[in-house]
Amino acid sequence: MPIDAEPGLRDRKKARRRDDIIAAAIELFEKKGVDATTIADIAEACDVSAPTVFNYFGSKDGILVAIIEEGSQRKRESGSRKPQQDGVPLASLVLDLCLEISQETLDIASRRIWRYAEASVIRRPDADLSERFRNNNRLLIEAIEERLALYEMCTRAGTPMDIHYLATVLHDIWMPCYLTLITEPQTTLADHKVMLSQRITPFLNYVFDDATLAATRLRQTGETA
Repeated sequence: MPIDAEPGLRDRKKARRRDDIIAAAIELFEKKGVDATTIADIAEACDVSAPTVFNYFGSKDGILVAIIEEGSQRKRESGSRKPQQDGVPLASLVLDLCLEISQETLDIASRRIWRYAEASVIRRPDADLSERFRNNNRLLIEAIEERLALYEMCTRAGTPMDIHYLATVLHDIWMPCYLTLITEPQTTLADHKVMLSQRITPFLNYVFDDATLAATRLRQTGETA
């Protein structure tokens, strides 16, 4: 047996156990709520000891951070590999991107888990969970910027668009719509799309020239935003 076979096996077992803990936590958080779920509950669900869960994540918030950060990272990586649209109306491009982000947040975790995370930022702004959550939002803005930087965009003033500014504004428009989606159970993704359109389309119409609005083009290779 190769010398490194046993350590490699241990690493794989640890990774599987970590994944099992996260999966059990997600199921319990969605069923019982984060506040009502204990580390002992999570440990029992995946047949390990409570100290083992603490050793892997440190706390229940540590598990929640892992769910959000690792899920968001996977979504950002898959989003960067998607084929980009060319020559489509700007409103369609932006709305598709915002809806993609909304759907991906729900793929990462349930509305109940996201509500808890958002509330934690308000209740405990200095906690590690809150800081990591805010950093996740900063990374989301960077991901939006990366996607939009692929396109030629000209404002009504005749100048190129500041893509970082655009990504920040779109995130700030998206956020209250997303909060409505996760806090109001009757809100569907179709309702969410209408809400986004009502807020995003007028902004785009005010800012961008008619050519950009009608058919947003991919940048030629080598061009920069």
